[in-house]
Amino acid sequence: MTDSTVVHRAVACLEDERDDVADRASALETFAREIRDVPTASGPAQAAGTVPAAPKAMATAVGSAAATPQPSNDRCETVREAFVETVEPHTIAADDDSLVETMAAELSEEIAVSLAADADWTTALKRAVLEEVETQHRKTVLLEETLQRERRTLEEAIDEIDEIVGWLRATADESLLQCGFDDLREKHGRLETHRDRLETLTDERQRQFSGETNPRGTADYRELVAAIYADLPVQFPLLSTAARLYGICGDCQRTVRAHLSRRA
Repeated sequence: MTDSTVVHRAVACLEDERDDVADRASALETFAREIRDVPTASGPAQAAGTVPAAPKAMATAVGSAAATPQPSNDRCETVREAFVETVEPHTIAADDDSLVETMAAELSEEIAVSLAADADWTTALKRAVLEEVETQHRKTVLLEETLQRERRTLEEAIDEIDEIVGWLRATADESLLQCGFDDLREKHGRLETHRDRLETLTDERQRQFSGETNPRGTADYRELVAAIYADLPVQFPLLSTAARLYGICGDCQRTVRAHLSRRA
């Protein structure tokens, strides 16, 4: 596969994004596991009736609760420290955002204020934190699925693009003056087929952006794609490459048509 088009470079950008999202999912799982180990003010973390069963997506083995009682405000500090060590490095917080602002973006403003104010680490607060973490984890899983679909879209498009580019390169040095009428007509037809394929690819991409072909109707899919490929010279590499090739095929087709007209 050639690296001659920007859509090939988009694959590397997408893989970097997939790695980042996978790291975030792992960080959320680690954070949830660690705060389950922090006992609430009313008793050990695993006491009956204190904390709901962990969702399957984030269920992990939990160690035994600490034997030595810990002040509730110290437990909030433990949760904050766990957040800083696990989740914070994988947020999109600005450099000047405070810890409270970052926690608010991830866990809700109410939870962030409670943790920052060293409120009682109650069963209710612990449950609220775990529920918000699970919500964020579900969003991350959905994003991973979306990125997987985007990878399949790129791979299918690259197969189409590589085939067309390969044909153009293979025929670039051929002299049209030495081609017979039938050969010219075949070239003209092949170029028309390539243009149809590129047009179909473009239409499918636009439907994807509009949400028509997304299982969950991702309204922000266009913005997501633009963000993923922000480091590339074009905002939408697949569409840009398809449009460029469509124009090249059109130019070649007009040249071939001119030769056909002179032979007719």
